[in-house]
Amino acid sequence: MTGFELIYDTRGLIRNFNIVDDDLLTDRQIEFWINAQRSLWINRRDSAYTGIDHSFRQILVEDVISIDRSMIPTDVPAQYRILRTSRKLPQLINFKTWDGIVSAGPVDLKMPRFNHKEYREAVSSGNGRFNKEQVFSFMFDDYLYIVCQSVKNYWYLISQVGVIGIFENPREVGNFKHVTGEACWSLNDEYPISLDLWNYMKDMIIKGNIDILVKTPVDKANDDNSTSNDRP
Repeated sequence: MTGFELIYDTRGLIRNFNIVDDDLLTDRQIEFWINAQRSLWINRRDSAYTGIDHSFRQILVEDVISIDRSMIPTDVPAQYRILRTSRKLPQLINFKTWDGIVSAGPVDLKMPRFNHKEYREAVSSGNGRFNKEQVFSFMFDDYLYIVCQSVKNYWYLISQVGVIGIFENPREVGNFKHVTGEACWSLNDEYPISLDLWNYMKDMIIKGNIDILVKTPVDKANDDNSTSNDRP
């Protein structure tokens, strides 16, 4: 289901599908509840070690730039060449044992993925006989950094990076654009959640916000009391 469809579904349950034009309960408020419940349940699954559903994932594309060593912690080995995303990535879900990045690499998915590591591990890797030409990536201060000891690799010619991750707010991924120029996500796209979890979660959204729902009336002053079938 798309983001708009989830909002419409939630509003229908709240208003018993008596949807009117002047409902004071905003789409943004409903979207906020959906995002909050999604993050909560993803973290619960993480705590229970039940695995992460592929439907939670989103992909974004961002430009990368070559940076001066003064822009990164000084304990990055001097022999590393350093690239970094030009903008900070959206907030990732905070997992217990990993940073929420599923994979990172060139936009062309046929190309090898980066060896994504935790920061300390990434900057201390690449010294072995068999991994000295590997490209490593890590998150630091919400940027994705890309490092490699080898100067023989293609990696430093990369101008864009594709990142697959599990993000806190799906809407923020829409601030990034695919190589085609289209937004990486919008409410017209599939919302990053499984249908099974949604069928359970939407009842929890209503139960958890019942006080707000009771205090948010439907303004019928300028409405003809007819039901609107328009999506939000």
